[in-house]
Amino acid sequence: MSEIQHPPTNSVPDSHCSSCGAPYGEGVSGWPRTCEACGAVAYRNPLPVAIALLPVYDTKGTALVVVTRTIVPARGRTALPGGYIDDREDWRQAVVRELREETGIDAAARDVRLVDAMSSPDGHLLLFGLLPERPADLLPPSDPTDETEGWHLLRRPEELAFPLHTLAVKAWFEGRYI
Repeated sequence: MSEIQHPPTNSVPDSHCSSCGAPYGEGVSGWPRTCEACGAVAYRNPLPVAIALLPVYDTKGTALVVVTRTIVPARGRTALPGGYIDDREDWRQAVVRELREETGIDAAARDVRLVDAMSSPDGHLLLFGLLPERPADLLPPSDPTDETEGWHLLRRPEELAFPLHTLAVKAWFEGRYI
């Protein structure tokens, strides 16, 4: 019995044309890039991320819901609930989906209001959606999820896992997202 031969796998991302499969020449770098074989132009577009800002209040005052991450990047660090926007998903739907997936807290997409959009140095576009303030005692219990240790309340600005989360939290506590 002969051994099955598999073609070598390409371990270099973006080294081949996504239209015809031809390899880009050694001198081709940067974006956009044009395939010499078929002429297709390829672009590197930012990956959009939806971030939830959920203010809550209790007898101690007003706070924001944050999570402790159990996945990379930033495992073990505090962040705002959020993640990538799925294909063909409205960014508001992504905000409430990520909030629910990471905290168990439900919200309505119609209640999400865009308060900031920031670009990160690594090519991500972050859309910060603000939800209406709600009482903390009406939130579900903080339970671990597939991506978090659960949720907790952030009562003052502090450095978070991601620099743009830190900036957004600071802006919210300063009253700039009214």
